[in-house]
Amino acid sequence: MAKKKDSFFSGVSREFKKIQWPTKKTAFEYSWIVIAISAITALAIWLLDQVFQALLQIIM
Repeated sequence: MAKKKDSFFSGVSREFKKIQWPTKKTAFEYSWIVIAISAITALAIWLLDQVFQALLQIIM
């Protein structure tokens, strides 16, 4: 059983070394892209909510 665990952890260690981590600059840029898209999406949903609310007030 211990040999199985050693094999697992050595495999994890080998795979972990293959990971290509992004640079700080890339991570920062991607973070801002995510924030910008989230803000744009929130704004679009808010605008649609306002339009539908106005339409419902007109109908009722």
